[in-house]
Amino acid sequence: MERLQSCFAHNVRYLREKLGFSQKHLAALAKLSLSTIREIEAGRRSPGAKNLDNLSRALGTRPCKLLFDREQMELYDKYEHIASYYRELSAAFNAILDETTAKYLKASGVM
Repeated sequence: MERLQSCFAHNVRYLREKLGFSQKHLAALAKLSLSTIREIEAGRRSPGAKNLDNLSRALGTRPCKLLFDREQMELYDKYEHIASYYRELSAAFNAILDETTAKYLKASGVM
C-alpha cells in the first residue's frame, strides 16, 4: 500500500507541476481543500473514489494513471498509442470494406 500511495503522491505532484498549477488551483479544480492536496502530495492521505475521479479530471488524465509507477505509465502510454493506431486502421479497413461491398452489390444488380 505504501508503494501505491507513494506513486499516487508523486504522480499528482508531477502532473500538477507539469500543468503549471499551484496546489491551491488544483484544489479548486478538484473541489478539494488545499490541506487535502498537500496531504495527498506528501503521501499522508489517499483519496476516495469520488476524489480520485475529481483529481484525475482536474489533471486531465485517467484515474488509473495516477496509480501507476513510471514503468507502468510507460507501458500504458505505449498501449494507448498502439490502440490509437488500431482504431485508425480498423476505421480505414471498414470504410474500404463498405465501399467494396457497395460496388459489388451495385455491379451484381442488388442495389
